[in-house]
Amino acid sequence: MSESVTHYIRIFVGFAVFFLVTFVGWELAKKSVWFAGVWESLLNRLFIVIVGTILVIGLFSFIYSYFWGRRNFIRAFKEVGIFKLDKCKENELVRIQGELVLIGSPLIAPFSGKECAAFETRASTMETVVTVTTIGSHVESKQIWVTLKTASDTSDFLIKCKDSYALVRVQECKLKIHEDIIHDENSYDKDRGGFLSEHENTIRENALTRMNHSSRNFIGTYAQNIKFEEGLLEQGEQVAVRGVGKWVNVADLEELSFLLSKGVDKIFEIRNSADYQLYISDSLDVLEEAVGTKI
Repeated sequence: MSESVTHYIRIFVGFAVFFLVTFVGWELAKKSVWFAGVWESLLNRLFIVIVGTILVIGLFSFIYSYFWGRRNFIRAFKEVGIFKLDKCKENELVRIQGELVLIGSPLIAPFSGKECAAFETRASTMETVVTVTTIGSHVESKQIWVTLKTASDTSDFLIKCKDSYALVRVQECKLKIHEDIIHDENSYDKDRGGFLSEHENTIRENALTRMNHSSRNFIGTYAQNIKFEEGLLEQGEQVAVRGVGKWVNVADLEELSFLLSKGVDKIFEIRNSADYQLYISDSLDVLEEAVGTKI
């Protein structure tokens, strides 16, 4: 669902809640003498309806986030303490955090061109939408960023915790990547005349090509505005993983043979399971200092 459609749905829901709160107010005024006295004042009535609308929308937004959105993702991590990797047991739900190590052929992020184990990249363009202010008393238009194209990919990677390693199999995982790059009109590279530079046009063209989208309207002197947002899991950064795994022999995994020279003969392989969803994130919401870890 595009941002413009979401915008109009929000306006519709806002009006619906506004009228619902107003209706409830009128009904309460009929049944309560005290409330009828308060409701009789136009100023009080507007205050009650506006505040009531904000509270109802805020409550439903919180409930949605808590059970299905961002807060639910964070709770999935927080409900499990951080384990020392070398103390993890097979088929036990664990949460580990450590340094990401790339293996095999790394992915290339579309915008930054950096090597990574996972990326989420979004290209957006400006679109004009109608908005309503002061509870419907004034209608105006504004511009919002609307998603043009998204691209994402993941590949297996290692987590290094001191001298121990975990192999993370990313298939069917739930992934939340911290947004590392925002490239919008405040970041455009322009020449002395105020036009997009050759470097800016090259960046845009390469990024859109990697995302399998035409760059025709977004390069050149009079190119349309475009915003790139990108998050990636890079070599050496801290990553948190929640799931179940088992200890396997490094000698049985050809792609990890380089670990044998480091004296590593066992590795903890974590993957999604029927009983426990695999969660992966580098978000600051779930990362913690690796102190007081569970033994």
